[in-house]
Amino acid sequence: EYGKQWYQRRVRVIEKPDLTIHLGVHPGENVAVECQCNETVYTRLDVAGKVPPANTWPLMESSLPLRDVVNRVGEECKLSRDAGTYLCQFVLHCSLAHGNGKSVFLHVPPVNTCPAGETVKTVRKIITEIFSSLTR
Repeated sequence: EYGKQWYQRRVRVIEKPDLTIHLGVHPGENVAVECQCNETVYTRLDVAGKVPPANTWPLMESSLPLRDVVNRVGEECKLSRDAGTYLCQFVLHCSLAHGNGKSVFLHVPPVNTCPAGETVKTVRKIITEIFSSLTR
């Protein structure tokens, strides 16, 4: 599987991770909690000049209770079903495949939109809620 091989070559891989959290920047004003990857075919080159094989990558959803997490954190974040069409979604696709669904991608706003300190507080709340949900 291309995604799993790519992920294992580029990321220090823990064989069976309890949780994987990715962060990236997006132009929004809130932290977006990405709960799924949409079905797609990746056609853009990565930094190594490679493209995944031209097959359709399926819709994949996180197995984490992210809707509940977002509801508990409040309006500083929102649930999103669109991680984009490039690296963010591709990384999440690979991570969900490798981690048996126990992955999340958090899109944070740029510092000129939201002060970094506020974003850090929100991300910390989200991560705390995710960890709490794993121990319930």
